[in-house]
Amino acid sequence: AALRDAARDADLILSSGGVSVGEEDHLKPALEREGRLDLWQIAIKPGKPLAFGEVTSQGGRTWFMGLPGNPVSSFVTFLLFVRPVLLRLQGATQLAPRGFQLPAEFTWTKADKRREFLRAKLSDAGGLQLFGNQSSGVMSSAAWADGLIDLPPGSTVEPGQLLRFLPFNELF
Repeated sequence: AALRDAARDADLILSSGGVSVGEEDHLKPALEREGRLDLWQIAIKPGKPLAFGEVTSQGGRTWFMGLPGNPVSSFVTFLLFVRPVLLRLQGATQLAPRGFQLPAEFTWTKADKRREFLRAKLSDAGGLQLFGNQSSGVMSSAAWADGLIDLPPGSTVEPGQLLRFLPFNELF
């Protein structure tokens, strides 16, 4: 009922939490009942449980985006996926943020099979420093950072290696 009510007055329904596979994650099945689910779960870290689809109400359709419940996962998926949708709904044509190649000032040995978005800060020397705890529940990493490092799947990092950096001023 909440999805149907929201669909009557909105161009986009946005939720946080409830789209994963836990016992209390009710949004995915509700969306499947009230419309359609076009995308669910993406191969990024943080942010795997992202849902995208439509809610059908009184003959109309409203976009639905369901963000993960962990705060950093929700923050990152909002910047990477919701922001471009909102810009497009407003008529914008330039949707992709500019990325910059900058040198790492850290070592990263934890290669993951998913594409990772690491919270990082620009140093005075123009390199990238990594926040120590990259857990999806540590929101202080986003408050500390200047942007996100876009790390391809299976990557490790050595100091001096050039990395794609997405500054927050390109993502906000």
